[in-house]
Amino acid sequence: MRLHHITHDWHLLSAAGRVLVFNSFSFNLGFYMLLPYLAEHLQNLGFDGWYIGLIIGLRVLSQQGLFLVGGTLGDRFGYKRMILWGCAVRIVGFFLLGVSDSFSVILLGAFCTGFAGALFTPSSQAYLSSEYPEPSERQRVFALQNLAKEAGMLIGPLIGLTLFNVSFSWVGLSAACVFCLLFVLQWHYLPKDSHPPSSTAQQGFLHDWWLMLKHKAFMNFVLAASVYQILFHQLYLAIPHQAKVQTGTPSVITWVFMVSSFMGVLLQLPVSRWVDETLGVAKGMGIGMALMGSAFLFLNLHFEPWLPLPFVLCAMLLSAGSMMVYPLIGAYVPRFAEPAKLASYYGLHACIGGFFAFAGNWGAGWLLDLPDFHSGWLWLTFAVLGSLSGIGLFVQVSQQERSEQQPLGVSNDSIAD
Repeated sequence: MRLHHITHDWHLLSAAGRVLVFNSFSFNLGFYMLLPYLAEHLQNLGFDGWYIGLIIGLRVLSQQGLFLVGGTLGDRFGYKRMILWGCAVRIVGFFLLGVSDSFSVILLGAFCTGFAGALFTPSSQAYLSSEYPEPSERQRVFALQNLAKEAGMLIGPLIGLTLFNVSFSWVGLSAACVFCLLFVLQWHYLPKDSHPPSSTAQQGFLHDWWLMLKHKAFMNFVLAASVYQILFHQLYLAIPHQAKVQTGTPSVITWVFMVSSFMGVLLQLPVSRWVDETLGVAKGMGIGMALMGSAFLFLNLHFEPWLPLPFVLCAMLLSAGSMMVYPLIGAYVPRFAEPAKLASYYGLHACIGGFFAFAGNWGAGWLLDLPDFHSGWLWLTFAVLGSLSGIGLFVQVSQQERSEQQPLGVSNDSIAD
């Protein structure tokens, strides 16, 4: 990765863009300081597996299921306001998780932690998109944001592990302090977003949501793009499960996360530049999704000299596909949305992606627990899903790009004639 590429893209950022990219790093730093160690902390408190699953499941559902609500609130009341509210709610959530041993209080803390993400994530994405109306610049900025996110995911668990060896209370309170600092910095340095709050508030949330659901092109894009969430979230379920079964030690998954995070930090910007200059959006999305799906085929291999190798290869290809696809998807959503409803569109996209991830993890977990199920069929299914999603995205984006390049007033029929 060339340093001047990073500095060039950093100078491209507006004042708001710099704060928002820094937010992406800090959000993930604080989040991954705590999340990897929450289940073990709850076990140490003596909670049964059912209670632990309920707590962690509520955190996921309160975030993924409420993204649409958070996005709509961002459009109604302003992006900066929702980002600040999200930080405040997450401070409360991390504080409760860090200091309490009561099930009801921990459950409330888990809900606050998830709901906070639903408040600030769509507004952060919408704010960043609104700063860069030109698609090529927007893709580069989203790539820079993804690099910052990967850096936070890499550093956060290392800090969290150090603190966890002292006490989980230190983890929770330190993560809360990160968001306290973020709240103050954004209060002072994040400019007020320039878009006016939506003037259609009297129509109600349901009316706006119904119009988005009726937006055929947007929904087709979202359904194809949400396969990304199914594939990416197998890092947290199917791949660790197979690592334990195939190698006998779950510590192999450490290699997977390290490889994925290092690749994201070192290669995100070069990969995004290569996609922009060589492939374009349609091919980048199509090939990236196909790579993510085919990555799972490596899990059919066995390499006796070094058992982690198939999992490292899977992580490398999955990460390469993700680096191609993720910034393109994030930068493409504004093509479907009116500026006043941009956060709502991001919210619906994230909400549907969350349910895809939930269904994918539930289905994969159920299949892998069946005594006679051969896991190779699951890896083949993921490869097929990635290919079908890639084809769908390639076709739709190609058609949309051709229609945008078509001269005004010239129909497809007249061209054919």
